[in-house]
Amino acid sequence: MLAGIRVLELSSRETMLAGSILADLGADVIVVEPPGGADGRRLEPFLDGLPGLERSLTWQALNRNKRGMTLAIETPDGVALLRDLVQRFDVVIEATASGSAPSLADDLSLRPSSVHCTIRPFAQNGPKAGYLATDLVLMAASGALGMMGDPDRPPVPLPVPQGMMEAGAEAAIAVLASLAALDGDGTGQRADVNGRLAAMVGAFSTPVTISSGNPEGPRPAGGGSIAGVNMPTVYPCADGFVVATLAFGSAWGPMTNRLAAWVHEEGFITEELGLRDWAPLLSDLQEGRVGAAQLQGLVDGLSAMFATRSKDEIWREARERSLLVAPAMDMADVATSPQFLERGVWNELTWASRTIRIPARFAQFSNYSITTRRPAPMLSQHTNEILAGELSLSQDELQALFVHGVI
Repeated sequence: MLAGIRVLELSSRETMLAGSILADLGADVIVVEPPGGADGRRLEPFLDGLPGLERSLTWQALNRNKRGMTLAIETPDGVALLRDLVQRFDVVIEATASGSAPSLADDLSLRPSSVHCTIRPFAQNGPKAGYLATDLVLMAASGALGMMGDPDRPPVPLPVPQGMMEAGAEAAIAVLASLAALDGDGTGQRADVNGRLAAMVGAFSTPVTISSGNPEGPRPAGGGSIAGVNMPTVYPCADGFVVATLAFGSAWGPMTNRLAAWVHEEGFITEELGLRDWAPLLSDLQEGRVGAAQLQGLVDGLSAMFATRSKDEIWREARERSLLVAPAMDMADVATSPQFLERGVWNELTWASRTIRIPARFAQFSNYSITTRRPAPMLSQHTNEILAGELSLSQDELQALFVHGVI
């Protein structure tokens, strides 16, 4: 799809997914790291749990299909080499520590017909333009963190750098849109991706609701409350957790009725609770036809039943009965999911004399196949090849650059 497009990625944690998507689509992506290695090489998990610059599985997953080189771009010689390099590329992707920090590529006299995408924590203007940010700060500032965790406890962040990933994905979209515009009129684009706004995408419904005048509700991750009864959405089961929704009203109430009938069949609630119509619960509560005690009995019975069964047992029954119930998959479940296996979600590649499994593709196309053409580059693996091929540097020049710490 992007054959012939050349991308120079100034590696950071935020740029990795952007470069990965473009490389998967066929672009020739070269990732530029400092001689000591990019920050992405220090991201967990590591092969066999042992840290090392060549052991990050995150690096491997997000940098496959790229070539890699090292360059000390904080040195005069490094800047000079980078200035020559960018003239030969269609796209430059970078990330800055803050919105007010200078964009390196802005100082490199990029070609007018090139695409330059910069990821900034809080954009390049506004009250927070000069702020630094970690992924946790971005998630907190986006509002997404405030939605996570149980209502009676502090918010719980995701264990993966979600804001970073969102920013990388949006950067890839910005580059693709810019390339489409470039193909139309030959004019280059400067794309500014806001990390905070990207992180906000996952929580977008809540800010929109509040800005529309509706009050902020309870933290949804831990479930809600009706008539003082806590309504969990996650329940422990015999070998993990399941997600279950007790919903009411004409659209969703029949599913709750079927769930209650199952709980009654298994002997965990009374016939009264198992066979009643739960769809009009809200009006029944208002008019006194049912009380909080009955609702609490349903929740307690559901919890007790789930605790005696495995995720597979619950999932099988939920499908047969058309219930709003599903297993909360752990990573082992994801890795062995029949759906993912049939869809070819995983690729195996040989790396460090081992066979590892990494995500294969983000989409399937009718006339294009995303494949793993090469593993992620080792540190400085293609430096000599790139500088000799692109800038015609001799072996003596390359050796001098290495001796002086430029590459």
